[in-house]
Amino acid sequence: MASLYFVTGTGTEVGKTYCTARAVERMRECGQRVGIYKPVASGCEVRADGERYSVDAETLWQAAGRPKSLQAVCPQLFMAPLSPPRAAAEEGTQVDSQRLRDGLAIWCQGDFDVVMIEGAGGLFSPICDDWLNIDLAMEMKRWGQREGHSLHLLLVAPDQLGVLHQVISTSRAAESAGLPIGGLILNRLDDTADASAQTNTKDLLQWCGVPLVASVEQSGGPLCVFSGVNAREAGGETSRETEASVEFLAQTSFRR
Repeated sequence: MASLYFVTGTGTEVGKTYCTARAVERMRECGQRVGIYKPVASGCEVRADGERYSVDAETLWQAAGRPKSLQAVCPQLFMAPLSPPRAAAEEGTQVDSQRLRDGLAIWCQGDFDVVMIEGAGGLFSPICDDWLNIDLAMEMKRWGQREGHSLHLLLVAPDQLGVLHQVISTSRAAESAGLPIGGLILNRLDDTADASAQTNTKDLLQWCGVPLVASVEQSGGPLCVFSGVNAREAGGETSRETEASVEFLAQTSFRR
């Protein structure tokens, strides 16, 4: 059995890859065997040898210790800096939805304790002609349950003004679609954060039921994993952490 985490964002350019890579490194430090899968990438580059590659996929692959191959990490690559289905259409083809789903299986054959899956764009961004990211996550969860694997949704959000609306609206939409978000990672995008960065954590705990499991508190800084961040300060009430956040904390806690 492997723990599967589908990492998504409140939008594009919120630091999904950075946060995922830091989580992968932390898990490996804790003794976990970590696989990494990015089903599709657009906005790719071309190497000197003419081969396409995704900077994000390579970043994740390096963080995981270069398991299997880079092609296994990201088997579908498109050039245009557009959504994957639009980027594929620019090349007169389309994203293979079956391949998106089936590419996960090679990471779930017993070689890894954890598999981190990074989506493309936000949770409700198109990932192929027929699916949004959340549709793919639900397909993967159904497949994982049949094979004995658990899948949880992790949301990366920018630590800046407007994040409350972004997280609340995304989490409510995800719950309505049938796949609640299991944990939130709050990411500081730059060192010139606005004043809301001083209160975003507290306000998210007040207004949103999604458990805050980790944060990056300075641009380019380490991932800080929380062990009780959702416990209310007054009255000694228990945390609102879900099964997913508890599992995430277990995966990223140093083994004695």
